[in-house]
Amino acid sequence: MSALQLATLAGMLLAGGVVLVVRALRPAPPALSAALEQLAVRPGSRVPAVDDAPSRAGLMPGRWIRAVEERLGVSDADLAILGSSRTELAVRKLSLALVGLLAPAALGVLIALVGGPAGAVIPVAAGLGLASVGWFLPTAEVRERAQLARAEFRTNLECYLTLVAGERRARGSVEQALEEAARVSGSEPFRRMHQAVRRAALAGRKPWTDLRDLGDELGVEELRSLADIAAVASDGASVYNTLLATARTLRHAELSDARTRANEISERMARPLALLVTGLTLFVLVPFLIRMFTTAT
Repeated sequence: MSALQLATLAGMLLAGGVVLVVRALRPAPPALSAALEQLAVRPGSRVPAVDDAPSRAGLMPGRWIRAVEERLGVSDADLAILGSSRTELAVRKLSLALVGLLAPAALGVLIALVGGPAGAVIPVAAGLGLASVGWFLPTAEVRERAQLARAEFRTNLECYLTLVAGERRARGSVEQALEEAARVSGSEPFRRMHQAVRRAALAGRKPWTDLRDLGDELGVEELRSLADIAAVASDGASVYNTLLATARTLRHAELSDARTRANEISERMARPLALLVTGLTLFVLVPFLIRMFTTAT
């Protein structure tokens, strides 16, 4: 068999591996039973997990996924606010780790087949490094996305508080004010709050109970504060000024976080700019100094 045929065979094997990885990472079709259970369950309560790990991960054993689910390194609130599950994150961590572990070895085999120099130590070391990156990267990404999602939720909650205050002044019922204000926007935070309010209305519960459970589920402290304010308003207390003051507090906190992020970005930009200026200075001065000392000697 010639080197070209071996290279073609190795390329076909790598392409087959890529197809299997894409199949493993592609989201599985939603299960109807799981969707119905999620609609029926109250916020904060756990939905029974559907054992569809083998269908999602292809040939990946389900016991691997269950073992990884206990060592994800993220909280359930971070996953809940992203609308993800522990199984999805476990499958992604395993898939990326396996791809990182096997990719350098496959590349080393390909190099050996075409007659190039092949070293066993370098592929193994590179595979372990890439596997570590593939293992820890999804966790860090989920934490960062959850932090951004909570910031977005607080921004929407600021608007929701203002709307609830206006609806409360215009209408006599706290429940109606909460529901009408949640219908204004179709964003994800408003949609979740509206679902919680509607779920409580259909079940005959007070809406602030489900809003408090939703705050516990997503890890949003300000949503629990809104539920407490609504509970106080149900007793006949005037909470218009309290709602507006809470909205202003959220707005000031958001502006403070924005200033902090802007300062961090400015500091990060200053370092490469300083390196660039130093490089340009050396690029200009070094030839001049070399020419000057050469002429002097």
